[in-house]
Amino acid sequence: MGTIETLANKLGQARLSGGTVPQNALEGIDTIETAYKVQRAVEGIHGMPRAGWKIGATSEIAQEALNTKEPVSAPMFVPTCYTSPYHLTVHKGQGVSVESEFGFRFKSDLPPRDNLYELDEVLDAVDIMFPVIEVVGSRWEGGLGNVGPVRLVADMVSHIGLITGPDVTNWREIDLPGHIVTLYQNGEEIVEGKGANTMGSPLLVLEWTANHLSARGESIVAGEIISTGTCTGITPVNSGDELIADFGNIGKVKLQITEE
Repeated sequence: MGTIETLANKLGQARLSGGTVPQNALEGIDTIETAYKVQRAVEGIHGMPRAGWKIGATSEIAQEALNTKEPVSAPMFVPTCYTSPYHLTVHKGQGVSVESEFGFRFKSDLPPRDNLYELDEVLDAVDIMFPVIEVVGSRWEGGLGNVGPVRLVADMVSHIGLITGPDVTNWREIDLPGHIVTLYQNGEEIVEGKGANTMGSPLLVLEWTANHLSARGESIVAGEIISTGTCTGITPVNSGDELIADFGNIGKVKLQITEE
């Protein structure tokens, strides 16, 4: 069994069992491109239908926390996407945290092509927007801190689950860069952010994603979701925590965490 398949099996098993993988298991996987091949192998192991793509490290705060200098992507799966309010059980040993993000569902395909997608083309393919909480954690020993870009990508960019809030059909009329998002943990305001924290605008993240995936031979398929990265940083959570991501007039996303 090759190095890619060996690591994919270890990470895939850790996703299912709640275990972790030693840092030195990365040996032989030393480039971002190889890490993306590990992703595809993990996806093949699980065999779950794809729900869309999560985009990570789209803010300076997230890049600093994750020890990477550029955005990264990973597939999300239908069985790990939920509707607010939701009670999610997570594995205790994986350093679980939450992020408040803007999510978008597409109505048209954006297949790979030679020339770059322009912003207007990408936005014309969008159907609806919704607020989301993404739950993240690490299958690597030592947690999320300083995993670096190669480990981050190989581990599905730390994705655990996505909780979606109400549909927003008039998203084009909203000042997304200036839109304020507040995260509450057990009734206490923890952090406030705004859409501009993600590459200047969540819409610019969509443009980046379309071209990033196209360059890798991947498509955005009608019906898929793109989650555009945290605008409230990365907030650690504990068993029993109740989280509310308040997007103002866009709506709220509610989540309760239980650890096992």
